[in-house]
Amino acid sequence: MDEGLKKDIWKVFSVASFLFITIFFILPYLIQISTYFHEKSHQNALEKYGVNSYYEVNLLETIPNFFNPTVNKLGVTKFSLEEYNKLDKMKRADINLAGIISDLRFLFLIGIYLAMANVYIFYKVRFKEDYDLSWSLGTNWILFMWLLALVQITVSNLTFQLGDFWQLIKGLGI
Repeated sequence: MDEGLKKDIWKVFSVASFLFITIFFILPYLIQISTYFHEKSHQNALEKYGVNSYYEVNLLETIPNFFNPTVNKLGVTKFSLEEYNKLDKMKRADINLAGIISDLRFLFLIGIYLAMANVYIFYKVRFKEDYDLSWSLGTNWILFMWLLALVQITVSNLTFQLGDFWQLIKGLGI
């Protein structure tokens, strides 16, 4: 087999492997990180109002749950619904808003990191004339996929009947 053909096959295999690993293994756990911070925000708000809570996650089921369209949550905060219902409307609203704000913070931060990665790529190509961009493009790909998945999850959280936004509306009696 020709040496050039072997290099081309290796390049295709490397890119395909990278895409497979990032989509099927890395991305679900990145989403799990943002889910943890989303739920941690709820916990902090619950704790502020004296409601005990804990976070429940199964890291072994992260990957299958990430690709299962019928799964509602990748992790969940458990708390006493009785204690929560004793709180006034504004405190319950603060608890629901905590998760939404956490999601928006993550979207903003990942967007900033993605913009910085693209500025760095531009700098390398335009001024350094360094065209070996595999690490930069890989980072760009991962950040973009994370941002895309987070946008979808945030939209679901805002539009799903059991999501934070609709619980907020229901809690405020609007």
